[in-house]
Amino acid sequence: MKQFVIVTVFFILVVNPMFAQTTEEDGQENFAASLPATAAASDKKVFATFSYGAASSWLTRIIYQTERSNFVLRDFFSGLYFALELQNTQNIIPEIRLAAYYPFVSTFNHVPQMPNTPLHYAADLFTGFRLEIEWNFLRLNAGPGLHVFYMSSDRWNYLNMGFAATAGIELAITPGWSFMINGIASIDNGNLGANGNMEPFDITYQYQTGIGIRYSKNKRSDSALFMPKDIPIVILDR
Repeated sequence: MKQFVIVTVFFILVVNPMFAQTTEEDGQENFAASLPATAAASDKKVFATFSYGAASSWLTRIIYQTERSNFVLRDFFSGLYFALELQNTQNIIPEIRLAAYYPFVSTFNHVPQMPNTPLHYAADLFTGFRLEIEWNFLRLNAGPGLHVFYMSSDRWNYLNMGFAATAGIELAITPGWSFMINGIASIDNGNLGANGNMEPFDITYQYQTGIGIRYSKNKRSDSALFMPKDIPIVILDR
């Protein structure tokens, strides 16, 4: 009986603390080992960012003539844009950009054309992807895409569709806020609307510019114009 009591006390005082310490160390090692994998999985997760701002557009449509100068129609638009980008896709950023425009100036062979009614509008859609290069607090990007444009007017409702290329510069103001300047150039088929049978165009092309901002909690910049200062941690002895 005494031997059993001695063995039991020895197990409680010696063996059990050693076992508990071993279990705790194993648990800490397993937890520490799981942290990088979790962080890595989080880093590889695809997420969306949103940008928005002001935009302008220049549209040119040409009808070739043989016995006189060509018919050249030019339109200037101004409005707003909204863009959605997918991040963490291995330096390729898929993008969808939607812009709403109002036609301010229209000319025919440089002669201003006054609309009969002011209630006209235009909508522009670009979808594609960008290749991005980061240098300090600047990000340079460019890429191809598809372009769709719709415009209402006194004579016809125009629908253009074609190929486009985009390029831009992103300036990191803070780790979360960015200032963006973008441009889009497209060559389109301008005869998909109501004008296709009665007034077809031989060539249609368009330029766009946009100035906007973006804020993201997930896409952070390691280098920015204004980096937050580290707050020192003071430990008070009791």
